[in-house]
Parts: sequence; C-alpha cells; structure tokens
Amino acid sequence: MIDITGKKDAISIKEEYQKALDYSHEKISNKVSFLYKMNHKLKENLALVQQYKKDIISHEEERKSLYRNLEELLNKEKVHEKDMWSVTKENEKDSNVVIKQKFNDSDIDEVKFNSIRENIKQYPEYHTMFKKNLEIIDKKESDIRYKKERYNHAISAVLKELSYFPRNIIEAEGLVKRFKAQLKEGQEKLNSMRYLKSFLYKLASETEKIKVNIHTLYYRVEEMEDTIQKLKEESEKARKQNLEEMDY
Repeated sequence: MIDITGKKDAISIKEEYQKALDYSHEKISNKVSFLYKMNHKLKENLALVQQYKKDIISHEEERKSLYRNLEELLNKEKVHEKDMWSVTKENEKDSNVVIKQKFNDSDIDEVKFNSIRENIKQYPEYHTMFKKNLEIIDKKESDIRYKKERYNHAISAVLKELSYFPRNIIEAEGLVKRFKAQLKEGQEKLNSMRYLKSFLYKLASETEKIKVNIHTLYYRVEEMEDTIQKLKEESEKARKQNLEEMDY
C-alpha cells in the first residue's frame, strides 16, 4: 500500500538519525569516562609530587639539624677549634660549587656540610668519636636521595599524563561537535518532510508524533560538554602547577 502521507518515510529517517545519535552519544560518554580516569591518575601523581617534596624538605631540615649538632660537638674541642675553622674557611673559599638561590638555600648548605666533613677528615680521632653521628647523617643522606628519585619519577609521570590530555580533549570536543551537527541535520531534514508539515501531523497524538521525532530525553551532551571543559581547565592548571614544581 502506498503511503501518501509520508509518515513511513519520516519514521525511517528518524530511526536512522536516532541510531547515529545513540552511537555518537555513547562515544562521547566513553571518552569522558576515559578523561575522568586520566584526570584521576594525574591528580594521584600530583599528590605524590607534593608529598615527596614535603618529605625532601623535612629530611633536609633534619639533616641540617644533625650537621648543626655535629658542628657544635666539633667546636667543643677547644684544642683544635682554631685550626678546624681555618680549614673550614679555606674549603669554603676554594669550593667550585656555584651557589644558586633555591628554596632552603640547599646549595649553600652543601658547601657547609662538606666543610664540616673535611674538618673531621683532618683529625682522624674525631672520625671515630663522631662515627655514630656520621652514620645517622649518611642514613639521612640516603633517605634524601631516595625521596628525590621518587619525586623525579612522580614529576615524569605527571608530564606523561599531561601529554595525553590535549589529543583526548580535542577528540572529545570533536565528538560533541559531530553529535550536535547530526542532531541539527536530522531535525532539519525531518521538519522539511511532507508528513511533519501536514495537518495530519498537527492532529496526531503525542504518541504518534514521538514516532517521527528524534528523542533527546536521555542524552546528556551539554552535561558532558561541561565536564570536558572542566577537565581541560584542570589539566591546564595541573600543567602550570607541575612547571612550578619542576623549579624545585
């Protein structure tokens, strides 16, 4: 039987666009879920960077305190005090270390710590006397090296995660753009069809009208688009934060 109303054609067109939109919506949803996982992993690594940085600062402060205690013990040895300080000044003057301003003045501290150790080397009897102190300091030095290794590893992990974001954000935005274009095209094509322009469509029930119109009730494209934008902003913020951390 010939469909003179054009209703069957309208239903067929509607179903084709509906399937295409369902597919596009699923692709957007999957991409947003993937971005969420990326963002979660990124934040985990950023948290590790912060934690390792705090650990390093704490260990360096403890090391400074240990060296300060050792220096005080050395200074109590009145017999060699004058000679030892002369050696200290010579070591500081002859050191080739280039001191750059960094937080905690760590380079300056290194010069001083090396000088204290040089003092002890000048007097072997002190090395035995302060052996326990030096062992504790060596353990602290080892802790600092380990934390710095983990810190650098976390920084690298953050950089790796950040490198994935631009491409995936572009892909997500492209999927949203495609969905909107498909929806607009489908609605325009349906609205131009004979049946939807006829008085029969105007008199039809809402149930019948649903059959020839694209359903958008369960689509969450605007919400997912907002999420994509927020994740994009968060990744940019993380990038800037990571650059600041790398100045450590």
